[in-house]
Amino acid sequence: MKHRKFIVVACVILFLAVALGGLALQFNVVRKVLNQIVSTYPVSSIVNRLQRHTIPSNNAQCLADLAKLDVGFKAQSSFSNDKGCSVQHAVRLARVGNVKLDNAPLLTCRMATQLAKFEVDYLQPIGQSILGSKIKRIKHIGTYNCRSMRQYGGVLSQHAFANAIDVSAFVTEDGRTINVEKDWKGKQEKSRFLKKVAKSACKSFRASVSPDADANHFNHFHWDTGLYRSCR
Repeated sequence: MKHRKFIVVACVILFLAVALGGLALQFNVVRKVLNQIVSTYPVSSIVNRLQRHTIPSNNAQCLADLAKLDVGFKAQSSFSNDKGCSVQHAVRLARVGNVKLDNAPLLTCRMATQLAKFEVDYLQPIGQSILGSKIKRIKHIGTYNCRSMRQYGGVLSQHAFANAIDVSAFVTEDGRTINVEKDWKGKQEKSRFLKKVAKSACKSFRASVSPDADANHFNHFHWDTGLYRSCR
């Protein structure tokens, strides 16, 4: 009975934590309280399990569907560790459409699929309309990393599941580099391009986090297809 009550209480706390997520982005007091609740065991453990089970399905069918798209990839073996980090049906993604990705990052099949669709639906049209050129390369500073979220100490990041990418720059076909850290601020075409890309990424990914969100993202966009909905 005590065990059942514990589970019920934990689930209620988890529900409230997720429900307050949107408010936490706006109010520092709520954010601090939420951080304390979610970062504390056993709530953090429950959230981690929930995250693993809510990642979009990554399976053989996903890989088969990905192969039908205009992408270049190599399927990777699944793996996990005792810290809770787990990568299932991941790929090394070298190219989406006309865009090459530096160092063929490790990504879940679903995340790779969303990047491929984003390239066609948003990235190339934005590049052509604002910069007058297609995008040929995406630079990034990481995908898989077995670590916790910076704001929630005990909660695993989507990077722990290879379900996220941190994009630092774009390179156009005519040789220009648009750097998130250097070009985010201002009203020039590079800044307008980055802001349009960040906003449009909200339509393709569950999370699209820009330098406007916090100091941790001063030099990159964070995109993932995880549990939490965030567009900042």
